[in-house]
Amino acid sequence: MLNEKPNLVFYKYQALGNDFVIVDGREFPLKSPLKFAKRVCDRRFSVGCDDLLYLEASKTANVKMRICEPDGSESSMCGNGIRCVALYLTDKGMPKIVSVETLGGVKVVEQVGKNRFKVDMGNMQKIGQFIFPPSERIVEERNLEIGHFYVVCPSEPHAVVIVPNVSEINISEAVEVSKKFDLFPYGINVDFLELGENAIKVRTFERGIWGETYACGTGAVASAFVASNFFGTPREINVKMKGGELTVSESAETIYLTGIASFVFKGEMHYEEY
Repeated sequence: MLNEKPNLVFYKYQALGNDFVIVDGREFPLKSPLKFAKRVCDRRFSVGCDDLLYLEASKTANVKMRICEPDGSESSMCGNGIRCVALYLTDKGMPKIVSVETLGGVKVVEQVGKNRFKVDMGNMQKIGQFIFPPSERIVEERNLEIGHFYVVCPSEPHAVVIVPNVSEINISEAVEVSKKFDLFPYGINVDFLELGENAIKVRTFERGIWGETYACGTGAVASAFVASNFFGTPREINVKMKGGELTVSESAETIYLTGIASFVFKGEMHYEEY
């Protein structure tokens, strides 16, 4: 036989154009999910996606989600990806409220409508090792090559800069900040934020992908936090991104992220060396 093992089953999901391949490692274990991500994320030679979401058993939650990037690195949290995982789990018969372990902590996700999920993101975290020297602060401000940045960490590091019009920016300029490894040892996500009274607009350049995505959940949270705490926008606000809208709601106890997720297709691949 050409392949003694059964084929690896994967699932394609998307949330506002931020697309993911989900592999449930509890059924189809991989020796190296990060190595596999470098292959499967490739849009020309494989399935293509922004990230591989690899699921493992968890001792503290219903499941553990690993965010495996196209460059072979691993991120802490993905606000759009976790909604896709919640949809995958509910499609498999799990309750409408699920807990997901991430490197950024355990997050609880609730289905609040058809294909619509609300994520308890927790409070903004200390920036810690994501900046050099490490910081115990919730916000660090830095003047960098392309503007004044607010560095925050909603379980994933983001540098937010205010711009007058997101449609007119040169997103490739974010590379200078995102790959400023002397300041951000693991790289950083860069958010361009356009303020508004009833909504904000955001474009995000993501680390690991090293390019713009159609939407970024943690980027929406980071930008809404900066907008409300430094510029007085409402603590519940819609965030408009290339792929659609998310809603961020802040309270003294936590921050919620709400948006859609949808199933795209199911497929199979040979295991090969992974």
